[in-house]
Amino acid sequence: MILQKVKYLIEPLYNKVRYLCIDLFYYLPIKKNKIVFIQGCGGGYRCNLKYIAEEIHRHKLPYDMVWMVEHYDMEIPNFIRKVKYNRIRAVYELATAHVMINNSKSLYPVKKKKRQVFIYIPHGQPGCKCAEGDAVLPENWIKNSKQHSTLTDIFVSMGTYHTQVLKDTFWVPKNAEIWEIGFPRNDQYYHDSSVKQAEIRRKLNIPIGMKIAFYAPTFRDSGTTEAYDLDLHRVLDALVKKTGDQWMFFITLHPCFAWFKHPPYHFDERVWNMTSYTDIHELLLIADIAISDYSSVALDFSNTRKPVFLYASDIDQYTAMRGLKSMYYQLPFILSRNNDEMEKAIMDFDREEYSKKLEDFYKIYGSVDDGHASERFVEKMKKIIK
Repeated sequence: MILQKVKYLIEPLYNKVRYLCIDLFYYLPIKKNKIVFIQGCGGGYRCNLKYIAEEIHRHKLPYDMVWMVEHYDMEIPNFIRKVKYNRIRAVYELATAHVMINNSKSLYPVKKKKRQVFIYIPHGQPGCKCAEGDAVLPENWIKNSKQHSTLTDIFVSMGTYHTQVLKDTFWVPKNAEIWEIGFPRNDQYYHDSSVKQAEIRRKLNIPIGMKIAFYAPTFRDSGTTEAYDLDLHRVLDALVKKTGDQWMFFITLHPCFAWFKHPPYHFDERVWNMTSYTDIHELLLIADIAISDYSSVALDFSNTRKPVFLYASDIDQYTAMRGLKSMYYQLPFILSRNNDEMEKAIMDFDREEYSKKLEDFYKIYGSVDDGHASERFVEKMKKIIK
């Protein structure tokens, strides 16, 4: 109790000093080989940034890699230094970094220098919900997003459609580059990952022969849980009937989900809450099908060429509230608006027909994901640091 009171009194003063250091540290020299990774506001070891860091390590490049964390107990490989996001040390690391790589549109405690390079690689790919300039968002968010874009030197795209979305809605400066190289996190879907899959299944103690349905609904701004009404056990029963295999559900909820602590689902031996699992893409790697609504998880998983289903019981309300891109209605995934339609979609699923629709869609979508995005990223970055 006493420690909490002391912290409450000291923290405002500490933050004032921290912000003062932003100006003071501006005059410190840049360390040529330093790269700072900013996963959200101190997020865990995941997403595209994780796979970029591992590619750098694989090449044994002499870079000083720093990862911003929210808590020091977050698991980060020992070849990367951990620094707490809201500390003076973080201000120092950012001020002396040559390259900063981030995956969200948040602003960071740094006064950028001319020789510093700011790379933005979005955490979601386009094709579903509206975002940034074409979405209905608070004015303060738009203001911060525009400022973030003015600081950004390089935007990373996963294909031709994505590049156009960036140009149209992300306020890309005229002098900024767009690297159309693909998403590093999707590389694993194009290589033999059987060993890694077996390791993940062993770690999670998944029964041998058990099939996994992965469900990742996105968040809503509406303040209700009405849209999260997918009948999970009905889906599992349909999958068992369709395939003759045994099935279980992995569910991950969006970090912005208001009921994170009390999700509207009943978890049991067949339905697991995997929201706290650090890397969602490891779960996608071992999944056999994926179900989502408006999340780009569906597009990420489609790189596996495995079945994807959409469940959107509130599509009319969501369209009015948040907005959906026209590309959403061209996705090659069966869209269900209620549980009856969802069950029918599973029972009527035709793998050959789905595969053809998927390949036709990728020709339109223009994705360049092929298993080598991490390599392309690191090769380009080597030229910057050189």
